[in-house]
Order: sequence, then C-alpha cells, then structure tokens
Amino acid sequence: MSAYQHGGAYQPHQTPEEAAYAGYSSYNDASHPPGHSTSPREYLHTPVYSPPGAYNHQGFSTPQTAVGPYEQSVAPSHQGFYANQHPESGATMLGARNSMESQGKGSLLAGDAADKASPAKRRKRRCCGNGRYCWCFSKKCCCIFIPILILILAGLGVTLYYVWPRIPEVEFDRVSVASKENSSREGTVDQLLNGGVTINRDGVVTVPLVIHLNVTNPNFIPWTIHNVTVEGFLANSTSSDSDFPVGEGGLLEPFKMPKKSEGNDMPMHFNFHLDTNNTSYLPAAETVQKSCSPGGPDLRFRYKAKVILRAISWLGIKPTISDTISFACPISDIENLGITISDLTGLSQQEIDSIL
Repeated sequence: MSAYQHGGAYQPHQTPEEAAYAGYSSYNDASHPPGHSTSPREYLHTPVYSPPGAYNHQGFSTPQTAVGPYEQSVAPSHQGFYANQHPESGATMLGARNSMESQGKGSLLAGDAADKASPAKRRKRRCCGNGRYCWCFSKKCCCIFIPILILILAGLGVTLYYVWPRIPEVEFDRVSVASKENSSREGTVDQLLNGGVTINRDGVVTVPLVIHLNVTNPNFIPWTIHNVTVEGFLANSTSSDSDFPVGEGGLLEPFKMPKKSEGNDMPMHFNFHLDTNNTSYLPAAETVQKSCSPGGPDLRFRYKAKVILRAISWLGIKPTISDTISFACPISDIENLGITISDLTGLSQQEIDSIL
C-alpha cells in the first residue's frame, strides 16, 4: 500500500488546498523520485516529474499506474501545467496564485484602514482643488465658522440698511428779505444801505434774500448738511431768451437735522441782483419791474443747489437739488430797506412808464 494515498477524504493534518486536491491522484512510494518526502504538505507543494511516456500526447495527465477509483482527473495544460509536470505541481501554482491574490486584497484593505486611521490622509482628502491649496475646513471648523460668518454678514446688512445715506426731500416754503445782521456780504461793496442792501461800483443793487426750504430727513441717524451752494435764475416772460442769472448763495452755518424728522426749516441766503452788463439784462429788469408793481404777477425763480455732506462727499457724491418756484415780490420789505424798485432794476422812469 502507498505511504500516502489521496482518497478524497479530509485528513486532520491537511490544509484546505490539500483537501481540494486530495482526490486528484494516488501514487505509491515507488513512483517518487529518490529522496522525495512523502509529507502531504511537501507532496502537494513540491514539483513532481514523471518518467517519459507516463502521460499521453493530448496534454492530459493520466499516470499509467493509476487504476480503479484513483484514476487521475483530466487537467488541461492551458491552466499553467507543464507537459512533463505532475498535476499536483499545478495545484501548487494555483494555490500560490490564490495566496498572492488574497495577500493583495489584504494589503489593499490594510492600506484603506491605515488611510482612514491617519489624520494626515483625512486632512488631505478634505482639501479642495489639487491638494496644494487647502481652503476647506473640517466639519467641526465649518460648524463653528459658518454660523459666525452668517452673523457677521447679517450684522453688516442691518448696519448698512440703517446707515446707508438717503437723499433728503426738499420743498420750497417762502422767501423773505434778510436782516442787516444776517445778510451775506460778498464781493466788493462800495456802499452799505439799510438791511444789508449793497450797491457796487457799477451801480448794481444787491438785495439779500432768504429762501426757506422745508427739508425731510428719511435717514435713521441725524444728518448735518455742512454747506449748500446755490445758483439762481429768473425765468423770462418777455422774451424767448434763456433764464437770466440773478445771483448765488448758500448756508451761513451747518444745518443739522434729527433722524427721521420732517418740517426742518433750512434757510438759504441768496444775494439777488441784476447784472447790467449781461446782454439779457433789459428783459430781466422789465420782468422784475412788472412783478414788483402793485397787482403784478409772481416772480418765477429757478434755483440749483449742490449739497455737501461730509458723510458722502469724500466719495465724490454731492447731491444736486433743482426746482422752479414762484413767489410774490416782497416790495414792502424792499422799500423798508430804503430802496425803490427802480433802484433795483436800474430802469429810468421813462422806461418804467413804457413797460407799465
């Protein structure tokens, strides 16, 4: 009887690979090469070479000595068996291949476990882009940073809503003649009359007027208007010429408005005069003479004001307000200053009679 026979049954000392190939073939000790061990493990994992002619020419390994239930199964040569190699050497190669594949899978699983356990790997995977610039954060940092960022943006939005400058609304109220103390004295003055009325070298009479504007502040914070420059024009009614310039003015002091307030009286001091050197002087003088005569029409006055606010002027923002107003000539106030309408217009009595 052979020292070791493959009978197909699992032996206690066999491995799963040995059991898989246990029914492959049976050999006696006489068929082993000299010095070959009969240990089952070495028997399966050691190449065994058969003498020439022991296998058929069709590539199937069938030992001539195997008979009965131990006849060898067909083993195709395309599975990696050499033509003169024992089939169980092929089993060794298949076992080695399976072992290598198992080791490879184990290495991959071990590598994935190491990557998951490594903080550096986790940080690298959380990096965005190509990995050189990491602008993403961990989940904990995001949970802390994003709410703070939302609160900051919300605070900025609320702050901008309340401090964003809103242009005040301006409406004309009335016109009066300035007193001597509040009159604006600009330019060369040769003679100062009552109430701040001036006459220059050319005989041009300047009457200090005060244009009262009703201002509404829609802002949520108090506003201070530091200065306003005003240019005034008289609308001609006797010719189709352009409006005639009749002076300029501004604020005597900064004007303060409470927050969300209405009815703020902003006095604009304006020096009204008729320039005799202007080519449109005569039509403008006739207009003033008619309006300042008893029962005359209202004066049509157009102004253009540039508002200077330090809160927004540094940005180059200087709001411009323009409007056309109509008012009755303050003839009584002008006469109380000691001058007549003819002094203001510079017209002779003959010219006045021709107009009226």
